[in-house]
Amino acid sequence: PDAINERKKPVEPPKKPALAPFFLPSLDGVERTFVDPSDPAAAAASMPASSAELLASAAPAPAEAEEGDGPKAKRARARRMREQGLGAHSALCALLLAAEPHLSLGPGGGDGGAGEGAGSSEAAAAMSAVTDYLLTLGPSALDLEIRALGEDDSGRMLVLALALLVRQLQTRRDFELVQAILHVLLRLHGEALLTTPAAMPALRALREHQQVGWCELQEPIHSNLCLLAFMSNCAS
Repeated sequence: PDAINERKKPVEPPKKPALAPFFLPSLDGVERTFVDPSDPAAAAASMPASSAELLASAAPAPAEAEEGDGPKAKRARARRMREQGLGAHSALCALLLAAEPHLSLGPGGGDGGAGEGAGSSEAAAAMSAVTDYLLTLGPSALDLEIRALGEDDSGRMLVLALALLVRQLQTRRDFELVQAILHVLLRLHGEALLTTPAAMPALRALREHQQVGWCELQEPIHSNLCLLAFMSNCAS
């Protein structure tokens, strides 16, 4: 018995397993491939390019790092960012700010007309950068990004988001995405938009383009519904 117990005795004491992350990062692709959190290169590869760039840009400068992380240093950095207009923006806010020169709706809320030649290609690239990022987000991440738009007390981000939706309706692209964002945006920030005078032209333009889009869809939808009802009655 002593020999058996000696043979069964563990070589080393059992170790506590490492805690798994709440959300397991994965790589893009058809097959689900999880990333090892302990591998920095793989974790960076699983991150969208815009998020990786934002994380890199959010790293403190050497001079700021030397200030330390005390309350006074944090307040000084926050004051400098406010003076420079560089708040702690989310990825969507950063993309909207980059596309701001191409989101002008003009004095009457319509097309600003700044879209010919090279400017048109630049505007299309700026719009595509925002929509491509939004299309990569899941429902919870998209909800979080839209909530972050209301952190700007001036309402600037909300106006830019409305201008983006108007532009997408003008180009007749990503209609389902526009409707999903509009639904969440009005539900979360409807009261803030009503108290923001700068948002009124964008809201009027959005209503106009929504009505135009619905008028184009209304007739074929009603025709299909009538045809479906007729065929159902014939079959019964």
